[in-house]
Amino acid sequence: MPYIYLVVIICSIVMSEDMVKDGYVDIMNIDISSVVVEMMRKKYAHVPQLKYMQMDVRDMNFFQDESFDCVIDKGTLDSLMCGTDAPLSVSQMLEEVNRLLRPGGIYMLITYGDPSVRIPHLNQAGCNWKIVLYIIPRPGFESRVGCSSAKSIMEPVPLTERGLLPAGFVLEDPDSHYIYVCKKMHGSFGGAPQIPNQVGATIAQ
Repeated sequence: MPYIYLVVIICSIVMSEDMVKDGYVDIMNIDISSVVVEMMRKKYAHVPQLKYMQMDVRDMNFFQDESFDCVIDKGTLDSLMCGTDAPLSVSQMLEEVNRLLRPGGIYMLITYGDPSVRIPHLNQAGCNWKIVLYIIPRPGFESRVGCSSAKSIMEPVPLTERGLLPAGFVLEDPDSHYIYVCKKMHGSFGGAPQIPNQVGATIAQ
């Protein structure tokens, strides 16, 4: 059975479009703006793999429990962190993401937040994630001579038992994106969904 993906912010439309080009067949995109949703519906009316709905990520009760294999979040949690009642809003969103994912499913969080400010939220009560962190420099960033940024992008960054970066860890690019690949651990599942390979290429869009 094809994996079912939920993209929780339509502003990253290139990622969804590229996923279709790579063969993904069932991608639900949501945004809180009805204007944006309608615009995207019209633009991609000829692409049946892409579906669009207006929805608040803090309350996605339209979807049944364990409806999705992968949830991709590019900037939505960051946006909630800047709003009023940020801790409550983020907690509500993560509860919903956890509810919607099938056991073994993946929540991919693409954010500017380092582990010290994101791991505490991800580890909230009721969520049981296995978290792998990747750090990607912004596009166009020129690494120092002798550094292999390509290698660092492809390799996960180890976290301490407290979910922090190792002591002495230095970011090659201080404006890097952090990608938290969070696997829902409780229950059983036939295998984890494939992570779209467009993520690194579209990270700054």
